[in-house]
Amino acid sequence: MRESLGLAPGTVVVAFFGKLIPKKDPQLIQQALARLAPTARRPLALLVVGSGELEAAMREQAVALEATTGTKTVFTGFINQSKLPDYYLASHIVVLPSRRAGETWGLVINEALQAGCAAIVSTAVGCHRDYGAWERVRVIPVGDDVALANAIDELAAMPRDLAWAVARMRDYSVESSAQSIVSALQALGAPRKTNA
Repeated sequence: MRESLGLAPGTVVVAFFGKLIPKKDPQLIQQALARLAPTARRPLALLVVGSGELEAAMREQAVALEATTGTKTVFTGFINQSKLPDYYLASHIVVLPSRRAGETWGLVINEALQAGCAAIVSTAVGCHRDYGAWERVRVIPVGDDVALANAIDELAAMPRDLAWAVARMRDYSVESSAQSIVSALQALGAPRKTNA
């Protein structure tokens, strides 16, 4: 997949998955990469999977980013859900830097962790409370491009490990969620029969 996207071997792929809208703040990633690229430990690229109202502005910013730092940006546009796993597997670090309007959970992070990606989320993303202490997850303040640059730099130094989160993610599976619901219902007791 990396080869088909024109990403050179050895490049650390930082990725965004989702709508290109202000609430999700994908431009923050470009701002962070602009700070980081000249001193990056390994070559970096940005993979943008999705489309939306910010795409034209991000494409302009991508031209400037590549000209000043050499960091390439690949825009895929909308990708069908069934084809997303290959894009996650091509990524090293998935970033969800949403703003205060927030993400109730941030399901793309679950998908990224299942694929063995490292992840960076803002404090406005609900899953930061569950995943924030994991060794390959970083939590940044909303809108903080310096903190994001530092987190990218730190995670980019780690080798890609497809299986690092597999055991932990079992607690976030559909089966685990279903069992939790059943347990909660059982804790409430059996429903009472009424003679109506």
